[in-house]
Amino acid sequence: MSSTRPSTTAALVASTLLLLRDDPAFRGIVDEAARDRIEASVRTTIPAFGAALDRLPWLLVRQLAFAVERIISPGFIGHYALRKHAIRGHLRAATDSGFRQVVLLGAGFDMLASSLPDAALTFEVDLPATQAAKRAACAAPPRTHFVTADLARESLLDALRGTGAFDRHAPTVFVAEGLLMYLAADRVAALLDDVSRASSGGTRVILSVLTPDARGRFRIHSQRRVVDLCMRWLEEPFVWGIERGEIASLLSNHGFRLESITCTTELRDALLPRRARRRIPRRTGELVVVGSGGRAERF
Repeated sequence: MSSTRPSTTAALVASTLLLLRDDPAFRGIVDEAARDRIEASVRTTIPAFGAALDRLPWLLVRQLAFAVERIISPGFIGHYALRKHAIRGHLRAATDSGFRQVVLLGAGFDMLASSLPDAALTFEVDLPATQAAKRAACAAPPRTHFVTADLARESLLDALRGTGAFDRHAPTVFVAEGLLMYLAADRVAALLDDVSRASSGGTRVILSVLTPDARGRFRIHSQRRVVDLCMRWLEEPFVWGIERGEIASLLSNHGFRLESITCTTELRDALLPRRARRRIPRRTGELVVVGSGGRAERF
């Protein structure tokens, strides 16, 4: 993944939430309050997206986008909205239970920070170029620190220490949504180890992870080969994933206990009207994982 230009995949993924703004099936699932900030951020990274919004009727833009989705990765837009909804719910539960320090790893162009309580101290960690594009497009939420780091190469602990604001004694929740699949296995292990050691006040992790498909590939199970090729061309391929049955051991190896695993198809069946469920495949290949624990040390 390039550290010199904003992440195109992060912008594309964030833009999909805009496509559901008029969809009654997803009312209450998509964070409408974040819509304008997401649009502003995506416009800075993908000018063609902004041009389409300015020059074409919204209904046509939406129809074209869903037509492309059906060709390259059926159901992805709804899957991403449900993934975001699940993570936002877990994050809200954490802050409601006393976690007042939040670290968003690979924060991308979403606006999770804007949905947090005013009392929460938030750290958004991301590549310099992606973060710069986001900051140029919209104002930062209150009590938010932007931390530049390439987590594929650099230490999270060093990055947090460099802020001078991270409280290593505060209960802290770490969110890694749509990040781990881009990291090599040794960097996933190093990152989880850093997270485990970051706070002596208690740690919760909220992760999204890919599981292998029938051919052992780490990808959204409905995505076509053209997506794989495009991601390689953008230098943003998926390189890591894990079997569902191995998740508890992975967390345990880093001092965490598994609290829950959620699949977006479970949320689909619980939250969407029957007719809308057909838009999301039975198996997406991505899970939302929550763990608690940690083994903090001085840093």
